[in-house]
Amino acid sequence: MKTALTFALLFVCAACAHQAPPAKNASASWNPDVAMQGLVGSWVVDLRGGPGDAPYTQPFVVSSVDLAQRRISGSFYGSDITWSRVNTAWGKLVVTFITSDGQGEYTHTATIEGETLAGTSTAKHRNLLVPWTAQRAVK
Repeated sequence: MKTALTFALLFVCAACAHQAPPAKNASASWNPDVAMQGLVGSWVVDLRGGPGDAPYTQPFVVSSVDLAQRRISGSFYGSDITWSRVNTAWGKLVVTFITSDGQGEYTHTATIEGETLAGTSTAKHRNLLVPWTAQRAVK
């Protein structure tokens, strides 16, 4: 009996250890579906090469969100999004998507922080890693 109770306690502790920690900005009223729908629209992405460089902006347009499939559709830097996933399991919205320049794929990942998307873009064929931020386009 003591052994069974010990194993049960270890199982419960192990299950708790694998739960996601609450996000710093998560609240009881946070709704992942509303957060995903909030991506829809036009964004201005700043891809400047370094903190002291002049802004270099490109458009990011989220034309739709598929809540059931956890996907977005749209374009980034003039290229259609060919694949995407949205994750809200950690109490925050994280999106990743793929575009192409005709020579290779670019993988982009971003987290929404308030009204700002903070992300990175990578392209193996260009040996590229670019951090970026995006704000909603002014209408």
